[in-house]
Amino acid sequence: MIPLVQRQIIDDVIVTHQASIWPLAGLLVVAAAVNFGGIYLRRYRGGRLSLDVQHDLRTELFAALSRLDGARQDEIRTGQLVGRSISDLNMVQGILSMVPVTLGNMVLFVLSLGIMVVLSPVLTLVTVAAAPALCLIALASRRKLFPASWDAQQQTGEVAGVVDEAIGGVRVVKGFGQEEQEQERLEAASEKLFASRLRLIRLTARYNPALTAIPSLGMVGVLALGGWLAIHGSITLGTFLAFSAYLAQMTGPVRMFTWSRSGRRRGPA
Repeated sequence: MIPLVQRQIIDDVIVTHQASIWPLAGLLVVAAAVNFGGIYLRRYRGGRLSLDVQHDLRTELFAALSRLDGARQDEIRTGQLVGRSISDLNMVQGILSMVPVTLGNMVLFVLSLGIMVVLSPVLTLVTVAAAPALCLIALASRRKLFPASWDAQQQTGEVAGVVDEAIGGVRVVKGFGQEEQEQERLEAASEKLFASRLRLIRLTARYNPALTAIPSLGMVGVLALGGWLAIHGSITLGTFLAFSAYLAQMTGPVRMFTWSRSGRRRGPA
């Protein structure tokens, strides 16, 4: 909505002087207010939904543990349980908080793409040309990043388990003089966690530049072609700027989609 109003301001007010700027400026303010309200509602509902689900999951987890008998409870590794319950529930909260934002971005992507087709089919074709490469890289990264992330979560639980056992049995450890052995256990578990996290970072560093560069390269191509068309009069200056604005709006949804397909976690955008 906002780019279309800006297009009309440029074409009808600044370039041709055929319309008054005040009605369009008022419409632009209204569109900005509606956009602000939509973003606020999406973020609030997403945060509220994730916190409610996280609270319910913690309550159900505690209730499930309380129903176990003594023998089954002794089989549970407390550190692994605490570590995974914290990290996994935080992951669930992060995913759910992104649901309204993701849905809003999907709607924004579809609407922007439809308007871009109306404004300039040629530029739209150049825009979507980078989509297959993004999908291929996202799928390739998912095969590497998802197992690496899962292993890092497992190693985090192992470290928490070692710490819990050492703290819970500190009197026994000190009574038998096993401080050095427990220190070696913690160092070994920490080294495995460090190696697992480092592998995840290395894989992320391998795929992240490509996922970031491809949309930027597509934007450069669209701006170059759009500028050439605007100079030669094939499209108006307002159409070119509106198309550029819609292209910038689509960058966020496209990156969120590629990040979700690659199996990585991301904060709200």
